[in-house]
Amino acid sequence: MKGVSSAPGDYVHFKSQVPLHKIPIGTKQWRYYDFGPKAVPPLICLPGTAGTADVYYKQVMSLSMKGYRVISVDIPRVWNHHEWIQAFEKFLDAIDVHHIHLYGTSLGGFLAQIFAQHRPRRVRSLILSNTFLETQSFAAAMPWAPMNS
Repeated sequence: MKGVSSAPGDYVHFKSQVPLHKIPIGTKQWRYYDFGPKAVPPLICLPGTAGTADVYYKQVMSLSMKGYRVISVDIPRVWNHHEWIQAFEKFLDAIDVHHIHLYGTSLGGFLAQIFAQHRPRRVRSLILSNTFLETQSFAAAMPWAPMNS
């Protein structure tokens, strides 16, 4: 092998082009990628439980080349949806973003729906993949793990 390829759509190219930002806000540490023109409302990508901001690297690269701003975040630990709404709103304010498009998968999709429900004026559109809204069925299946909705 001659070395690692660096095609525009691959992970090595992504890591060489897009810095990982880290900012503390309150008690939360936010890690995120932000790429693309700052003049447009961004698409914010929220991963599932096992995912990190890196899982959206192909979307970050391909959509930014088409003129979109994409922000992919690691979801910090939160204990209920009230804490999530407050933490995410503080994050958006800290990075000076007012209106957003939200894309969430799995747990990220659930959190995107909760944020859109409670802060509808900030959310321009919602894209969901492999997600859920009602948690009662999970609570019934796992009585040892109490869930608050």
